[in-house]
Amino acid sequence: MSSLLNVGPVGGRYVFLLVEWNDFAHGVKEELHRQADAFGQAMHAHGVFVRAFERSTDAVIKQVMDKQWPGQITERFMMDQEPIILIFDQDWEDFDPGQHPYGIIWVSDFQDDPTAVRPLLTELAMRTARGDDVIAYLHEVAEKEQRKNVLDGVERGAGLLARFASYVEIKPEIFGVAVDLKAILRDMAERKT
Repeated sequence: MSSLLNVGPVGGRYVFLLVEWNDFAHGVKEELHRQADAFGQAMHAHGVFVRAFERSTDAVIKQVMDKQWPGQITERFMMDQEPIILIFDQDWEDFDPGQHPYGIIWVSDFQDDPTAVRPLLTELAMRTARGDDVIAYLHEVAEKEQRKNVLDGVERGAGLLARFASYVEIKPEIFGVAVDLKAILRDMAERKT
């Protein structure tokens, strides 16, 4: 797509928007592209997966940045510059991060592990197709990760707590949640054991 103006859930529940901040190729980005069709099909009519045409990336980034994001999210957008998956349940024109739920999955830590993309997309597609609240799921993962890191921080000292801010952001006054891919993969692995 070349613009977000007509992007919405199209009768489904969620939009999964792949935001690519630059044109640099790496394994995770390539794997996200490779799995895009399968991901979109696996959600059936309950969700849509959207990504910009290569020549339209800058226009889409501008539209994403024009929204009123919380300061920490905007800062990470500016600094991270690796692909994210933005999940929302509104038409883009109506979507307001200060009023509507959203999820952001940071994939920046998985440049060396593109194989992590398929299980992530499988989990998201399965939950979407079942009609689960995917954003609530991401909140649960973030809260669980936050509790785990607080306990680990007590055992290992304050250094981990400082690093924790780069993995998970969850604040009661913010409608959205930002979760690192590692937290979701850990949750998936724990549920399988």
